[in-house]
Amino acid sequence: MANTQGSGGNIAAPKALSPFINRLPRLLPGETETEYWALFDLLMEDMVPTTNTEWLVLADVVGLFWEIRRFTAWKGAILAVNRTAALESALQQTHPAIIVPGAMPHLIIKARQEAEEWRTDPNKRLVLEARLAAHGYDEETLNAGALIEALVPLATIDRFLSSARSQLNSMLKEVYVRREFADRARKALNDGLKATAPPANQKQIELN
Repeated sequence: MANTQGSGGNIAAPKALSPFINRLPRLLPGETETEYWALFDLLMEDMVPTTNTEWLVLADVVGLFWEIRRFTAWKGAILAVNRTAALESALQQTHPAIIVPGAMPHLIIKARQEAEEWRTDPNKRLVLEARLAAHGYDEETLNAGALIEALVPLATIDRFLSSARSQLNSMLKEVYVRREFADRARKALNDGLKATAPPANQKQIELN
């Protein structure tokens, strides 16, 4: 549950909104409730919601920031997974048996074994690196291969990120535009009242 003790004092959410505000998203492995509510409290201190609408917007803003964090982490994970796929592909293409007709099924299995040896056996890795280098493969080439392998899922994640950021910007803009308008309206009203109020020391004329 959100901690309503903000740095600027007590920030109490309306009780009627509790079912909408104090609702966790479905957490994935590696995510914690503590992290979610810590983010909620940080954003609450920045936005300082004062109306029911602003509290609901705050809850949505926290959810969008949470999604953006997920998507950004997933981009790195997708590249890491496809780095292994790119390595296996390079090992297949550089294996001496690649020229043998019908050898591909065997090479797929062999490349997976060699990729595991690359990861676990430093001596074997040196041998495999030398083989790859002889065919023009280096770290940058493998990273580029990983990017090519991951283009479709990365493009999908980027669309999700773009959508989440667009929604986030729209929500924040609406909140702060409304606040600015309200501040200007109050100032105009106060200025108008001051302009029409009689001077404090003005004496009333007594009629005889």
